[in-house]
Amino acid sequence: MKDFQSILQQIALEHGTTPEDVRHEMQFAIDTAFESPSVEAKTVQNMMHFQSARPTPEEFVQQIAMILQTEVVSRVMRKIDFGIW
Repeated sequence: MKDFQSILQQIALEHGTTPEDVRHEMQFAIDTAFESPSVEAKTVQNMMHFQSARPTPEEFVQQIAMILQTEVVSRVMRKIDFGIW
């Protein structure tokens, strides 16, 4: 995923670290969230489908982007349906 690698490089540059460290910290955050017993975390996890039990940062970002895009489109469609636009 070339675009993802570019994003990691930009984040690393802005924070004085390496893309590998950024990716490692992202994976740590994902793993921590997947171990969380909170209802909110489980709700988001249940909306996602991954190839393994724990997603990679690339998979996680892609899934979150799809969820957000779906939500935005849904909100726009509701506004159109209600004549708000």
